[in-house]
Amino acid sequence: MGGWQTIFGRAVRERRQGLGLTLEEASAAVGISRSHLNLIELGKATGISRESVAKIDLGLGADGALLPLLPAGDSKDVAGGTTRDEEMRRAEFNKTMVAVAAGLLLDSERLVAPQRVDVALLEDLESLTAEFVRRQHHAQPQAILGPLRAHLRHLLDLEGARVAPNVRPRLERVTAETAAVAGWIAFRGEGDLVTAHGQLALGRQHAREADDDELLAQLLGVSSSLYSALDIPHVDRDQGASLALSLLQAAERKAGSRNKALQGWLAARVGVERAVRGEGRKARAALGRAEASVPSDRASHAAGLFVIWDETRVPGYAGKALLLLRDPAATTLLEQALAQTSAPHPRLGLLVDLSLARVYERDADHAVALLLEAVQLAVAHGIDRFARWRLQEGRAALPPTHQRVFDNQLHAIA
Repeated sequence: MGGWQTIFGRAVRERRQGLGLTLEEASAAVGISRSHLNLIELGKATGISRESVAKIDLGLGADGALLPLLPAGDSKDVAGGTTRDEEMRRAEFNKTMVAVAAGLLLDSERLVAPQRVDVALLEDLESLTAEFVRRQHHAQPQAILGPLRAHLRHLLDLEGARVAPNVRPRLERVTAETAAVAGWIAFRGEGDLVTAHGQLALGRQHAREADDDELLAQLLGVSSSLYSALDIPHVDRDQGASLALSLLQAAERKAGSRNKALQGWLAARVGVERAVRGEGRKARAALGRAEASVPSDRASHAAGLFVIWDETRVPGYAGKALLLLRDPAATTLLEQALAQTSAPHPRLGLLVDLSLARVYERDADHAVALLLEAVQLAVAHGIDRFARWRLQEGRAALPPTHQRVFDNQLHAIA
């Protein structure tokens, strides 16, 4: 069998492998059997319906990029039989924009790269990336994105330079780290999903070329946020949780057993995604593993680009999971986490989560106050474009009368 099935199968395989998923993990995210997905990737599956293509596209978070590969004669709306021209055009646009995002930094005004990369230059590049990693937690996104992207552009220019074999993995690693931080700030700072997808994909690619499984595990872990209803409440909860969970499981596989802080951070994220799916027993088991993985050595708490795992982080993840499971114990844990957290992004999330907990306790007045504090924090730190997703979630949970109170006070702040 050839033709469009072969092309479609290759595109599905490339998407799956780009996310770092096994066939088992991808089939769980999509909701079809492993054997059928394998046949699709090999171009040997028969009777692939538009519904199946849409299901695979959604399950792998392709944002419509796989839909145009269905032959024109099959691109009908299953329910009504009408042509989906507008949807197809949007899919083509999204596909193009993701490709553009991956190459955003390859513009015509590139820095002139040296012909040779030596250890001294590499150490300078690594120091600069380390400074961006340190600043990402508290600096305003607008203040560091420009310099960070210029740094990444310079690193990409070095790909054509002469690099000693023993230096090449370090260059690949620092490029992966820089691309990942740039993508993460684009997402968490500006709510820019297109750029975040492209730059995190670039980071995963270079992490693989560096043969650094622990770094790749971190990038798979943060990439899960781009598909999770936890960070983007308007995404499909069931489908988003399936893909996010598959990415986290792939990350755990890559992480291995040596780095306890990385293990704990990933297990905590798995626990919360399990809670999104209503899997209380599995969520609590994952959170138990996470708490058991808190390193006793304080120097081991920071285990990479995004991983900070110590005893102060446990209450926030546990509180979030229990909130999703509607366990009243969530409020105490979230209050404890809020008292221990100063970094803007996690504090914003805790304020919204605690407001939801207060709504469930019928304390809507307190919920409004917490949401307004979250608004002020987001504006002060320049993360209001990302924060709008979580703030909309918090507002939607308020009773109608309190929604009006929140809106009136929000206008006063503005």
